[in-house]
Amino acid sequence: MPKRETIIAVNRLIHPVRMAPYQAKCGNDPHKALELYKWNLAMSAAFQPVLAVTEVALRNAIDAQLRIWNRKQVEPRSGTQCSPDWLIDPAKPLNSMTRGARRTAKKHADEADLARHATHPRRGAAVSHDDLLAQLTFGMWPKLLPTSDRTDTNYVARQVLWNQALRHSFPHAVNDAKGVVISSRAQRLHGLRNRVSHMEPLLSVNITARHNDALRLLGTISPEVRDWCAGLSRVIEVKRRCPVEL
Repeated sequence: MPKRETIIAVNRLIHPVRMAPYQAKCGNDPHKALELYKWNLAMSAAFQPVLAVTEVALRNAIDAQLRIWNRKQVEPRSGTQCSPDWLIDPAKPLNSMTRGARRTAKKHADEADLARHATHPRRGAAVSHDDLLAQLTFGMWPKLLPTSDRTDTNYVARQVLWNQALRHSFPHAVNDAKGVVISSRAQRLHGLRNRVSHMEPLLSVNITARHNDALRLLGTISPEVRDWCAGLSRVIEVKRRCPVEL
């Protein structure tokens, strides 16, 4: 057990506001609060690889189908066929749905190029589709998937993309013809990823449910990847070590 002075110093330096949720869960016991904070760090670390695998799998599954879909589209004014590089030459409705994300991705891709060493083989190379794809955030993907909210400005566009392309990203989905279950899981995981990335408290998060969201979403894409991810996950193991009852 750390010394009382150490406990007080760490609680103070982490900041009373950040420690408040942990203190409240532990009856204002500074030692227990610090143990709970330490557990939260471990839980965030345990979720990181699960979320990373899920994000990459989701990104690449969607990208593969959007490449196929975009290549089949025709630019109405010129009559020319679009390229598979939907982040560079997006057809409707992708062009308006992704405009902001593409602009941000291009900015970050340019910054990444400037950060390359002068001898790097790709220093100064034109930004490619893959460069842009690597810069997109998790939050991009739920915005392309279907929504049950008919007031959403992209409601129809989301349905079009789902029916014409994105449903093929999830070949093992069952009883989700409209894609709303997949979309809901992706949205919840995006929210969790933000909390984990910013080291926010996970005390009110349903750990088991979010872990299941990740594995079930992966299962709709690839049962093999789901099983591999489940095997490396330490989420449930860390959950059992929580020093308080959540």
